[in-house]
Amino acid sequence: MISRLVRLFRGRELDCGEVRVASSDFIDGDLGSGESSRIRSHLERCGPCTAFIETMRATIDMLRSTAASGAPAGFRERVQERIRGG
Repeated sequence: MISRLVRLFRGRELDCGEVRVASSDFIDGDLGSGESSRIRSHLERCGPCTAFIETMRATIDMLRSTAASGAPAGFRERVQERIRGG
């Protein structure tokens, strides 16, 4: 995906669609400094994209902080029984 993003970033300002396509990589810090800088520049002047990035970041943070839960007791056995046709 990075090579596709590099093509998007060449020589012009980013549009909202390009920022949103790159948003996950931007949040995760997977873009180069030039690409990240261009996204930050876009965000400085675009409220909707800023809100999109902030919402996405908050959602990711919330999901990361949620404790993983296991399957309910007996779930595996019930699934295996159904697979066997029981």
